[in-house]
Amino acid sequence: MAETLTGGISAAALRRERLSRRQQAFRADFRAKIGRLYHGWVHVALIYAIGGAAIWYAARQVVAPAWYEWLVVPLAFLGANIFEWWIHKYVMHRPLKGFMGIYKRHTLAHHQFFTETEYTIDNARDFRIVFFPPYALITFLALSLVPCLLLQALGFPDAGWLLLITNTALYLNYELFHFCCHVKDDRIVRHIPFINTIRRHHAAHHDTAIMMERNFNLTYPIADWLFGTSDLKRGLLGHMLNGYGTAHRRTDLKQVRHGTDDPQAGRPRLMAAE
Repeated sequence: MAETLTGGISAAALRRERLSRRQQAFRADFRAKIGRLYHGWVHVALIYAIGGAAIWYAARQVVAPAWYEWLVVPLAFLGANIFEWWIHKYVMHRPLKGFMGIYKRHTLAHHQFFTETEYTIDNARDFRIVFFPPYALITFLALSLVPCLLLQALGFPDAGWLLLITNTALYLNYELFHFCCHVKDDRIVRHIPFINTIRRHHAAHHDTAIMMERNFNLTYPIADWLFGTSDLKRGLLGHMLNGYGTAHRRTDLKQVRHGTDDPQAGRPRLMAAE
């Protein structure tokens, strides 16, 4: 059965209207350059196989951690959340020497492929613009080994392995949440706590009017709340459990394509009727 809006307009027709000619052209060009042998689900399987193997190996090295060694888990979680915010704000959106590859992939590709009016994928080949390449995880694991080995050298071997496990799990969490931000809206994703929150949070970030200033977290909007870069004005718990709500959206945001009185501003477009 064709997907329709409550007003009877087909979702496909509305989607074509939302896609600007520029976005349509960019998507067509990007897809044409994807290798013929590329398979989205193989891409995802490689990432989670590598990450899962790293977690499995590290977990087997943990023997009997002292209570204080477990503190590395919440500290790593908070540190990763702030780093996620920092690299998104100060590296992914800025043409810095030595990091142009990241800038081109994110700002010049990802933000052209996805806009605030149409930010969902069409098929598994579009995974190429959503997920990091598998070698990015390998590089991340190599870098994560440095503090892991340092903690071991300082006499906290289990803390080192717990740190590696936590960092790897958070990387996989990032990939999952970002994927969920760009899939079609349905009855599942719109009702899963945290995921529905980050979907709205990230959809708002794709608004070109505020993308340089707001909503840099891709997992849990803790750092955005902490540093005042969220498009919402509410407490931490409210941020975490906001879902698709726009009642607390700031009224002083820059505007380009829509005003803040638009009930759809800063939230995922709910395509299917319940």
